[in-house]
Amino acid sequence: MKPLKLTDIIKNINASCNYCGDIMISGVSTDTRTIQKGDLFIALVGEKFDGHSYISVAEENGAAAVICSKEVETSLPVLMVDDTLLAYHRLASYYRTLLGVKIVAVTGSNGKTTTRDMTKTVLASKYRVYSTEKNFNNEIGLPKTVLGLDDSYDIAILEMGMNHLGEISRLTNIAKPDVALITNVGKAHIGNLGSQENILKAKLEILEGLNKDGLLILNGDDKLLCGAETGGFKKQFTGIENENADIVASDLVSDCGKTYFTVKSGESTAKGFIPVLGKYNVLNSLEAMLCGLHFGIGLKNAFEALENYQSVSMRCESEEINGIVFVKDYYNSSPDSARVALEALSSYAKGGKTVALLGEMLELGEFAKKEHFNLGKMCESNNLDYAFFVGDDYKAFKEGMPNNSQAFPKEEKDRMISEVKAFSSNLKAGDAVLVKGSRGMKMEEVFEEIKDFLRC
Repeated sequence: MKPLKLTDIIKNINASCNYCGDIMISGVSTDTRTIQKGDLFIALVGEKFDGHSYISVAEENGAAAVICSKEVETSLPVLMVDDTLLAYHRLASYYRTLLGVKIVAVTGSNGKTTTRDMTKTVLASKYRVYSTEKNFNNEIGLPKTVLGLDDSYDIAILEMGMNHLGEISRLTNIAKPDVALITNVGKAHIGNLGSQENILKAKLEILEGLNKDGLLILNGDDKLLCGAETGGFKKQFTGIENENADIVASDLVSDCGKTYFTVKSGESTAKGFIPVLGKYNVLNSLEAMLCGLHFGIGLKNAFEALENYQSVSMRCESEEINGIVFVKDYYNSSPDSARVALEALSSYAKGGKTVALLGEMLELGEFAKKEHFNLGKMCESNNLDYAFFVGDDYKAFKEGMPNNSQAFPKEEKDRMISEVKAFSSNLKAGDAVLVKGSRGMKMEEVFEEIKDFLRC
C-alpha cells in the first residue's frame, strides 16, 4: 500500500476525529493478528465478532489509528463513523483513484477463480500482475486486496463473488474496473435470489463501476448473457457453439489431462492446448485470451502462456491412485458446475468405469429437492456406472438415479464412506472417479479416506 495522510482518510470516509494533527498511515488492517506498526485498524462488526473488543490489542501491536463506530478507550487517534464496513469500502474506493493500475474484474456463477487465474497466466506473460488471493472476493476481501496494491503492478485481477443482489454493486464501485469478465449465469445461490433472471441482474451490477470506455467480455454460449441489456459498453463474446463470437474455439480433443483445440479471433488463428479437461474450461480460457488481446498480447502468445496454467487446489484437480483417476472438484458445487463435471468425467476414464462421489449442493432453497433429483438424472444420462450421494436431499437424488446408486443422509457420511470403501475394491486401472460437493460437505474427507484405503 502507498502511504496515506490521516487527514485525507478522514475526509474521504466522512469521519470525525479526536486528533488535530496529521500522521502517515502505512497500511490498513481488520485483523489484529496481522497488524503492522503504522497500520490503521478498522473495527469491523460481524455476527460473531466485534473489532471494537480488540482496540487495545491493535494499539499494543503498533496501530497508528483506529476507525470505530462506538466509543472506545484508547490513546490512539479515533476516526468515528456510523458504519465501519462502509468506511472500509469508502477508503478502498478512494485509494483506488490514486492507483495507476488497470483493473480486470471477474464474476459469474461458475468458473470465476479458474478464469481469474487463466487471465493472470496470460497477462503475466507481458505485465506485472496481481490477482485476488484465496477467496478474497467479498465485501471484506476485495477492499483488502485493493488496499494492498501499489504502482509496482501494471494490472490487478479482482474476483467478485456474491449471493445476494447489491453485493457486486458495492464491489465494482470500489474496484472501478477497466475490463469486466462474466463467465456464465447459472443456478448457484438461486435459493437466495429466486431465479436465474435475478442472478443475471446481480452479475450485471458489475457494469455500475466499469470505466465508461471499458470492455465487457461475455460467454457467448450463455443464452442469458447473449440476450442481456448491457447499455452502451463495448462488449466481446467468446464461443464454441456461437460461431459468430469475437473469439471461437473449434476441433476440441481431450487426451491425457489436456484439451487441444483451435482458436480464431478476427484474422488470427492459433492451435494449442490447456492442461485441464472440459468444454467449460475452454470457454474460461477464451475469456482470458480476449483479455490478453485487449492488452496487446497476441493470440499465439496468449495460447502458449495457457499451456503453463496450473489449476487451483480443490478445483478439478486429478490424482491417480493404482491407475484409477480421481477428479477432485470439491471447492464448491452447484447444478451447473456439477453438470459440466459429470459431462467431463468420461474424458478422464481410460476405457474403464465412471463413478461419482457426490455431496449436497447448498444454497438452493426451495429448489433443492428438484435440483438434487436433476443431479441424479444427470448421473444417469451421463451413463455413470455408479454414484454415491450424501446430503439432506438424498431421497430426491435416489429418485433421479434409482439404479446403480446409493444415497445417505448428511449425518450418515461415515456410513457412505464405508460403502464407498467396499465398492472401491471393484475399481481398476482405467476407471475415473469424480469427488464433488459444496464446500460445507467437506468431500475432501471422503477422498482422503478412500485414498488411504486404496494405498493400504
